[in-house]
Amino acid sequence: MLKVSISCNMLERVYASGVKTMPLFLITSVCDEGVYENSFKVVEASSREQIAQAILDNPWAWADFLRSTTLWWDLTRYEYKYGEPLGWTVKDLLERIEMTHVDGDSDYQMRIHEIKCIEQISAKQ
Repeated sequence: MLKVSISCNMLERVYASGVKTMPLFLITSVCDEGVYENSFKVVEASSREQIAQAILDNPWAWADFLRSTTLWWDLTRYEYKYGEPLGWTVKDLLERIEMTHVDGDSDYQMRIHEIKCIEQISAKQ
């Protein structure tokens, strides 16, 4: 019989070794039909705030995650339509990301999750 052990200490080992790495974040954008290959990605960033700033700076680079959320219009069309900047802060955007929700296949839920543990699966005989 094959026994599998799962350990959740890979990140702790990296940090304990003295190697400084930036945290990893999982960014998702999902609908009621589930998760697709292009609906998530892992990024390395110093914080959720750094990711939010990158989204504010260039929402088009995040189109795969934003286009089907309620955030897309505000981030890409507001200034064009009203002739003034949107004016959202990083905190505003993070709050709005947390408010996104699934509404069938028309509105997607976007989230930014810090990866705190990477599990290592090792087979034992």
